[in-house]
Amino acid sequence: MIRFRTLIFLVFLAAIMGFLSIFAFNAYMSSKEILKDESQLFLSRSAHAIVNELDAHLRLMGQELLTLSTKDNVLRALEKQSETELREWVMNSTEAASQSRYQFALFITLDRQHCYLIRSRLVDIGPQLCRQLYENYQLAASGNWRLFRNGGQVLMAKDYLLSDDNHEVIGRLVGGIKLSNNTLLLNQLVNRSTQAISKTTLIYEGIPITEYHPKQTSEGDEYQSLPVSIDKYGKGLILQVESEGDSLRSLAQQLWQLLMVGVLTGLLVSGLAAAYLSSVLDKHLQRFINGVQNFSSKGHATQWQPSRIKEVNYLRKEIDIIVDELLKRRSDLKDANQRLSKALDEKRLILHQLIKSQEQERSHLAQELHDELGQLLTAVRVEAFLLEQESPEGSPSIAHSAKIKALVADMYETVYDRIMALRPVELDTLGLSQSIQQIPTLNSLRQSGVDVCLDIEEVNMPIGTDIHLYRIVQEALTNALKHAMAKRVSVSLKKHKEAIDLVISDDGQGFPLDQLTNEAHIGFGLLGIKERCEYMGAQLKITSEQGVTIHLRITLKG
Repeated sequence: MIRFRTLIFLVFLAAIMGFLSIFAFNAYMSSKEILKDESQLFLSRSAHAIVNELDAHLRLMGQELLTLSTKDNVLRALEKQSETELREWVMNSTEAASQSRYQFALFITLDRQHCYLIRSRLVDIGPQLCRQLYENYQLAASGNWRLFRNGGQVLMAKDYLLSDDNHEVIGRLVGGIKLSNNTLLLNQLVNRSTQAISKTTLIYEGIPITEYHPKQTSEGDEYQSLPVSIDKYGKGLILQVESEGDSLRSLAQQLWQLLMVGVLTGLLVSGLAAAYLSSVLDKHLQRFINGVQNFSSKGHATQWQPSRIKEVNYLRKEIDIIVDELLKRRSDLKDANQRLSKALDEKRLILHQLIKSQEQERSHLAQELHDELGQLLTAVRVEAFLLEQESPEGSPSIAHSAKIKALVADMYETVYDRIMALRPVELDTLGLSQSIQQIPTLNSLRQSGVDVCLDIEEVNMPIGTDIHLYRIVQEALTNALKHAMAKRVSVSLKKHKEAIDLVISDDGQGFPLDQLTNEAHIGFGLLGIKERCEYMGAQLKITSEQGVTIHLRITLKG
């Protein structure tokens, strides 16, 4: 006779079967629209990823053309109106090698009397008359990059002024790439964007000009497509991405068919097995549950009655073993935590000693450079001056002494930069705020065309923290110069009622934040910043959403 709880189990199982059947049917009916929406979202993300790669490609190509427009050899060849020499210098330059991104370069003098076209021999850019190409470019709508037709080809180009040593304009450089029938360009953009799509097409003025198929497709396949306008490079330029919609729907249909068959089969087998097993196991399980409850309530071991089911006897023994093992591991874990805490304290102490010794050694070395090498350079300068005074007019010694003084000045400037890197003199005399403004990296950033914004207040720092904040700012600016490719860098130092805030930010390319949690991939610069913040007891927060922002706070005591 079936027991009551077994009957309830079977009724519950039947209800679940009906519910899952209805759920599977409704899910199948709505899956097509869901997959379609997901496909459109995927296409949108893919298209924007490819557009971003196009932006990066054009930005790097612009940098190559700008470098080419400032090469002295190229400018001299244009001034001499020597097409052979100009072509030789352009083709032999590193920027114009096989890895260059631009496909043609047009040089034209200011009076338009001389025009030279240098292009890749493997690329058809349409009619190759230099002046005709330049006139077509001039007729295009103005913008950062101009999109225009040259015969049957669609080109994209940008121009740069060419100036001589006197900063007088002598001509223009127009360089760019071909968009029409440029499958290689689409191939590079799609592969670098890591987007798995079926087809990519560039359309200009309603006419497809370039197509790229990452994988082979068969006739009759249905596609879902999404056009994205790229008006910032020219009106009428559209990027269209496509994916196979029929395969997604077929996959959804097969998935739900398999799910329905599996659910129905599993529930049927479970119901039949439950009817049999529950009648056999129910009695033994009740005894087992009573024994466990007795052990839990009375707090002592229960005299287990042997069961005819081997697994039940084995489970009873395993429970006793698990309880003993848990108590043992709890004790071991406590001991391990104590050892780990002690090791961390020792590591922190060693780290503090290393940082302190490092700063002392830097200070000592900077002082020696300032005292000893500075005196020697001054003596050399005096001797050069005396040599110049004692030499007769027109003597070669006068020129040599002038060169010696110039070399001494360069050496003194180099030594001063090294002293500033080791231990800024202003830190001891003028304080942290003025020292930050004298960091040499700031001048390097400005010379690179980076907009530097300083918002630094006069702040009385806690004893021993000024050198660490100086090093943090120094390291952050160095990282921005070397890696960020930023257009703007800002440094802010402010004091509030209970804390001092230091913020260094840039609008560069940033980095993955998982590097901060993985010491195997974190750079020495960021590692040094973290260690110094730990040494000072400062709160550190690093974000990399749009560029990199380093924010640390020192809480004032008392």
